[in-house]
Amino acid sequence: MRQLILTAFITTAILAVRPCHGQSTISDNPLELTFGKAFWGVMLPEYKVGTDANGGNAFQDDGDTLGALWELKAVRRFLGTRTSFETEAFYGLARANSNADTIDVDVPNPLSGANSAFSGGRSHLDADVDHYGYDFALRDTWQTRFGGLSAGCGFSYMAFDQDFNVEYGGARLFKESLDSDFVGGKAFVGWDGFVLGRASNLDLIFGYYDMDADYHFAGGSVAGSGSDKISRNSGTVEASYTTRANLGKWLVGFTTSATYISRIAKIERAANGSAMLGTDDAATVRAMFEIFL
Repeated sequence: MRQLILTAFITTAILAVRPCHGQSTISDNPLELTFGKAFWGVMLPEYKVGTDANGGNAFQDDGDTLGALWELKAVRRFLGTRTSFETEAFYGLARANSNADTIDVDVPNPLSGANSAFSGGRSHLDADVDHYGYDFALRDTWQTRFGGLSAGCGFSYMAFDQDFNVEYGGARLFKESLDSDFVGGKAFVGWDGFVLGRASNLDLIFGYYDMDADYHFAGGSVAGSGSDKISRNSGTVEASYTTRANLGKWLVGFTTSATYISRIAKIERAANGSAMLGTDDAATVRAMFEIFL
């Protein structure tokens, strides 16, 4: 709580500093606030468990899901210098479900690997992911004949909370949860200027994180409860492009971005079907409409 109060105080003090004169090649505003909503796509590791009577996976999700994401961003320019302070917070969600025709299935207990046979019902899997985080960064911008060239770095936190609800014949067999937290930093280079008469900026961002993931199992018809953990290092590469235009009295923007994550936690199965934690890569994409407040 003390760290949160201190962070809020420092942020407020930075945003309240009295401005001087122009800095950016695309904006002279000392303070910009934007709110955006995005179509968000996530490509996470595959999830699967159990076998059906045909020898296939009883429950399976390929990890590719579409959803929505909301973002609030502030840019505080220290006019008269090269430096600006940037912060953003975001929250995204995506929901997926799959159903199968009536078929017999064998499902292992994720803790012990002991098989349970079920017949006469339909399998159903809900695969949900919540993605959220925040960044704090400082950027220096140099005005050149080619536009503004910038570089900076900062603190970054993001999380992926995944829930897998496994059901058969309308009854819950069990739920597996995998929460992956990424704490680290970002470094970036950027360009801002005008494209077809519209203020635009392009950023290339590199991140390095400590990833800590927690696994939880909560039983239903397949009884039991348990947990596990895994910690790894992970890197990210992100490309982001924003262009702006006037829409009536409003200044609006459109941002497209893609992020590659070198390592994220995944649920794997041992030879006997019990759960174990491993890692795989992942990616996200977004197309976001923004309003400058």
